[in-house]
Amino acid sequence: MTQAMPRPPHPRIIGSALALLVAGVVLAAVGGNVVVMAVGWTLFGTALVILVSLVFLLVGESEDRDRLRNPRG
Repeated sequence: MTQAMPRPPHPRIIGSALALLVAGVVLAAVGGNVVVMAVGWTLFGTALVILVSLVFLLVGESEDRDRLRNPRG
């Protein structure tokens, strides 16, 4: 019997960050003036911060699960 694939962690966070990333790239690439390009780069940077933060969250949750499984180290 095979186990079902686990759901991806935090799908709303990943989806939101990817949407911001795409919107930022599109605005930065197509932006006709400085304001639109600045908004694009801001969205792009925000998406990268969210994704890096998510990586740290996943590492922390992994360590927590490991501590629960092995309470004595």
